[in-house]
Amino acid sequence: MNIISIDLEEWFTYENLSDDKNSEKRLEDYLDLILGLLSDKIISATFFVLGSIARSHPDIITKIANAGHEVACHSDVHKWLTDFSPNQFEEDTKRAISSIENVTGKKVKSYRAPAFSITPSNKWAFEILKQHGIEYDCSIFPAGRDFGGFENYEKDVPSIVSYNGIEMKELPMGIATILNKKIAYSGGGYFRLLPYRTIKKIISSRDYNMTYFHLRDFDVQQKRKMNLRYFKNYYGINGAMDKFKILINDFEFINVENAARIIDWDTVPVVEI
Repeated sequence: MNIISIDLEEWFTYENLSDDKNSEKRLEDYLDLILGLLSDKIISATFFVLGSIARSHPDIITKIANAGHEVACHSDVHKWLTDFSPNQFEEDTKRAISSIENVTGKKVKSYRAPAFSITPSNKWAFEILKQHGIEYDCSIFPAGRDFGGFENYEKDVPSIVSYNGIEMKELPMGIATILNKKIAYSGGGYFRLLPYRTIKKIISSRDYNMTYFHLRDFDVQQKRKMNLRYFKNYYGINGAMDKFKILINDFEFINVENAARIIDWDTVPVVEI
């Protein structure tokens, strides 16, 4: 089972680059390119989108939905959950879901936290997601990382999160160990960093793979910020689109909602957190 997901946040996050006048046109061009590639391969993806984008650019969300993709929730303003109180997170989640559903006319079933920021310190988030109708979570990154990660989560396969009397169907990131480091090989910086032959070998060896991409992973003309994460943020951008094209040609992909229908949830591991 190979799942394709795209975290769509740049229309909001690129607003911080006010002198990048052409960013919006580039983003729409990249989105159109990806939608075209997915259409050619008859692939339905899950797009995790911000509520703020649903309000400011409803045409973008409508375009994705009309192309037959699942439109899911990626929070309202891409604020990491580690910076939220439970009440603040609930307000963010309610506003995001309402804004997305007002555009698509469909129930939002899937959620991914910004930067995979559900951690052992804020696992109460699952109660709030459950309360507001989320059926499938894709926030667990079962390894350490800069801005989140759930290192003691025991499984990197579909599983049931059990917490404080509630259960949530979880489709986490898959993890590979390279040079004694646990990494998410199938998206973001590591997709750009690793040679494609390595990515293909890992995906081929596993029964479950969750990908995640951002438009910025492909935006070769984006305004770059000089900081400590410069290498991680920008390495491999020039070849990322070609790798993406090869990936969707080499493997079959489905979206989160369709994967959740196929999974026999009675047989998956239950992880108490």
